[in-house]
Amino acid sequence: MNLFCVKAINRENGFILMTVLILMVTLILVGATTYVVSSSNLKISGNYKTSETVLQVAMAGAERAREVLRAENASSTDPSSLSEEIAAHIGVPLATGTMSVAGTAYTYTASLTGSPALITSVATGPNNATATVKATVQIANLPGAPPAALYSKDNTVLNGHSIEISGTDHCGAVANVSGVYVYSDPSTNNTHTLTLNGGPQLSGSPATQIGPTSIDLQAYINSLKGSATVAINADVSGSNYVTAYSDATQQNDGELRLNNVTGYGILLVKGNLQLAGTFNWHGIIIATGVVTTSGGGNEGKNIQGQVFSGASALGDTTVNGSVEIDYDSCEVKKSLSSYPLTVVNWKQDYN
Repeated sequence: MNLFCVKAINRENGFILMTVLILMVTLILVGATTYVVSSSNLKISGNYKTSETVLQVAMAGAERAREVLRAENASSTDPSSLSEEIAAHIGVPLATGTMSVAGTAYTYTASLTGSPALITSVATGPNNATATVKATVQIANLPGAPPAALYSKDNTVLNGHSIEISGTDHCGAVANVSGVYVYSDPSTNNTHTLTLNGGPQLSGSPATQIGPTSIDLQAYINSLKGSATVAINADVSGSNYVTAYSDATQQNDGELRLNNVTGYGILLVKGNLQLAGTFNWHGIIIATGVVTTSGGGNEGKNIQGQVFSGASALGDTTVNGSVEIDYDSCEVKKSLSSYPLTVVNWKQDYN
């Protein structure tokens, strides 16, 4: 082999070696890049999972605090307001806890501030992950504005000077409402009348009103009856705020008759409701059918709260005898104190 061939072979060997080295470096760089990217993706995925988990823990802390606040309010001296609970939790957490998620500990602390009530839940997790949830809550109330002390979806007749119906808030906590509101909407052929006989005493803002506000009373009952603790089909009395439910449509005449009852809370009737004798109720009465009262003499009927009367093909909403119905927003709120607090607004923050 001559010198020229030897040099050519050496040049080819050097070229191959250089190519192999470049390829090796490229593969190393690709491998290192892949490792770095993969590690970064895993880290990002882990951080995202941690952030989502700590947010869920913060939300759970807010929900726990909402239930604690509801329970404290229900057993307080004034279930119609959250002022006692707000004062009691100045500098004192409403709820604290630790949750284990996939073997990792997350903690939360929920505090209560301000009026309206603001629940602030702060959760922490690994790698200094933090999330905050803020929820403004209030005592549960019936949806929509309360139109009157007595709301009726059918023709309504009030007979006698011994009837007193007032839409002036008895506890002075909210704006006054109508004394009597009768739903009547000519555009849907649902026209109803209000008849006053014998000079019943009515007051409110205004004292009487006929208008198109239609309330789905069956929907009200459906949303509330799940918490009923009393199944009522006859006279019953008590001093605790409860939710009582009766399906009067199961009876032959579709009517629940009550006589000499004293009660507190929410009375739900699917069908017609007739009140006789002495009747005292603090809270809310809702009937999908008509409400009628009868009696005289000392058989007075006193309702502090609100009455919703529906419609029936068998008759009108008729009030007779000595009857007093006073709108009382505090009694309404006390009646709803066993229901979850309403979330007015909320927001979340990642820190």
